[in-house]
Amino acid sequence: MKMKDPNRQNVRVFLLGNDPDEVELELSALRKAQLSFVFDVARNRQEFTEKLPLFCPDIILADYALPDITGVEAISIARGRGVDVPVIVIAGEGNESAAVDSLRQGAIDYLLKKNISGLAAHLTRAREIWEDRKAKERAEAEEIRLQQLLFGNKKMEAIGRLSGGIAHDFNNILTGIMGYAEICLSDTPLEPEARRRLEAIISIAQKGADLVRQLLIFSRQMATDFKVVDLNEFITDIMHFFKRIVEETIEIRLDFSPDVLQIRCDPSQLAQVMMHLILHARDAMPGGGIITIKTERGLTGHAHFPDGRAEENPARYCCITISDTGTGTDEYHLQRIFDPSFTNNDTGKATGLGLKIVYSVIRAHNGTVAVSSKKGEGTRFTICLPLYDLQRESDEVPFYEKIPAKESERISGTETILVVEDEDELRDMLASFLSSLGYTVVPAHNGHEALLLYRTDPEKFHLVISDMLMPHKGGIELFHEIRKLSQHARFILVTGYSLAGVDERDLAQMTAILRKPYTPKQMVKLMRDIIDA
Repeated sequence: MKMKDPNRQNVRVFLLGNDPDEVELELSALRKAQLSFVFDVARNRQEFTEKLPLFCPDIILADYALPDITGVEAISIARGRGVDVPVIVIAGEGNESAAVDSLRQGAIDYLLKKNISGLAAHLTRAREIWEDRKAKERAEAEEIRLQQLLFGNKKMEAIGRLSGGIAHDFNNILTGIMGYAEICLSDTPLEPEARRRLEAIISIAQKGADLVRQLLIFSRQMATDFKVVDLNEFITDIMHFFKRIVEETIEIRLDFSPDVLQIRCDPSQLAQVMMHLILHARDAMPGGGIITIKTERGLTGHAHFPDGRAEENPARYCCITISDTGTGTDEYHLQRIFDPSFTNNDTGKATGLGLKIVYSVIRAHNGTVAVSSKKGEGTRFTICLPLYDLQRESDEVPFYEKIPAKESERISGTETILVVEDEDELRDMLASFLSSLGYTVVPAHNGHEALLLYRTDPEKFHLVISDMLMPHKGGIELFHEIRKLSQHARFILVTGYSLAGVDERDLAQMTAILRKPYTPKQMVKLMRDIIDA
């Protein structure tokens, strides 16, 4: 703290000097200035080294040269022991070279003994300069931290966009693979082995789709996209990612509750939370160990209610506990563990930013996160989340998470369908399949072309199927234009991207939304759900 009134400060002064008379002169100069202070004296190197950490000084007054230690060496010793306080070097004779050397080595001031009567003023000025310097250093460090945080956010945003683009293209490829494989299954009678191979192609493609979905979970932007998930199944689905980010010397154990634990969450954000905690546990076990992921119903262990919900039923919550057998953290650092600037002293790795994300995400999910740890005994993070209440929250679930409402057995038809897709292979695949079932298909390469076709005779089209992202005019823009022409037009939006970040009002007006990759039969069953409704 910057010293505003030196007469009201209880300054801790540590003197390094072996001449009792000179030490008394220094103390007398401080008393005459009515400076309130406490002091201790070191007469040599050993006393200075031993007393320094015990006394915890606010300032050091060091004689320039003693038989076994110099003032400059005292500065170095203090810094080496983490005592970051101003040092005034006091010399018996004027020496410009000595003064310059002392200041260059870290002294805040250089004072001759013949001017010792002004020591109090020098001490006050030294502390003010020191605090100003430290305030500037803190401001600069904060600026660097914010720049790094901004760079990290920009980096994650770029990764999210890149991954989103790759996922979109890959989902198109998988849709084509699954689609043509399913068409081959439907076309002609097949030998059992040929059928098995085609079914294997579809199964493998579906696994590829799951992989793309998991990739997006860990790399896309953290926009809110809430879904109802089974907690145990969710953790099982992303386990393979956790196993890839830890060494073979680390074992991950699962201890799931036998109860069905359904929660409403943003899967991408919850996956990032768990990834940060797994990485934190990994870094705490450089020599190997065990990470245990446990789920429980109700508030248990160190879990507690979110703010303002202490009157609720504990059974309405569930807990995820991630514990490790690592180095653990002492109480001092444990209190700062969610600070963005927190660094693990044992690993030397900054983990606070990741843990701050954990804290922020869980709070945004109306939950809490608690941590317990002891040095040498590992660390345990406990996340408390509200269980999904179907009766209370069903109206809040986006409509497109509830469709199709039924699985239509009928797939053939005679309706006219406008299929809008910029990928030639996907458009041709879907158009060919629908035509084989009796539908009249009008294909369009993009939203602009589709709008021109629709305007010719809006009443002719029973349904529009459109990709979301296309050149010239995307699916959402096309939807609004079509609704201007026909208020009751049925519209299926198809996308391989996350819907996070898309205006909820736009999504709420869609007849249905189908995510890529899909099979032709999935599309037709959804079509019949809509047309027959």
